[in-house]
Amino acid sequence: MSEEPAVRSSGLRDPARAVRSVAAAVLCLEALTVLLALAPIAKLGGGLTPGRVTALVALAVLLITTAGVLRRAGAYLLGGVLQVAVLAAGLLTPAMFVVGIAFGLVWSYVLRLRRTVIDRYPA
Repeated sequence: MSEEPAVRSSGLRDPARAVRSVAAAVLCLEALTVLLALAPIAKLGGGLTPGRVTALVALAVLLITTAGVLRRAGAYLLGGVLQVAVLAAGLLTPAMFVVGIAFGLVWSYVLRLRRTVIDRYPA
């Protein structure tokens, strides 16, 4: 008698949506952090130049836009590329290196969480 293994339930109606929500929250918090970095850069980082402001605001807009399109193919890859961009923003001010490393680690956790959910709870 061959019994099929029981499929484990996550307790969520749509586990993939839950992971997308976590990823979107991370990207939005990162965008907020990037925008809040403008104040310390103005005081400590040699002042705000139009180039610095444009770069950081554009980065924040890209992070928020990516959070909105996480259903599309390649959006998580774009999120990873943006993590590198935030790390590269450390060239504008050293504090952004810390922000880039911290959110890069959080993003790697989100990717691992996504992989775990996809493997355990297929659609």
